[in-house]
Amino acid sequence: MFAQQRSHQPTTHPRPLRLGADGPDAETGDTLEDAARDEREYVRERLRRELGREPTEEEISDWLRKHTEGY
Repeated sequence: MFAQQRSHQPTTHPRPLRLGADGPDAETGDTLEDAARDEREYVRERLRRELGREPTEEEISDWLRKHTEGY
């Protein structure tokens, strides 16, 4: 017969994304814009280490596009 398959749920729960200043976490400043800016800064640092120089905005955008296409 068929083997029982496990759920594809992660074992750890990701931090919820807070979208705006209307909820109980409004004072944290976690907006969609903040998340996008933080992601670009992470990629900028990662590419800076990999390339050994400051990446261009085009390189950052290309990296983000390639690594988020499946989402």
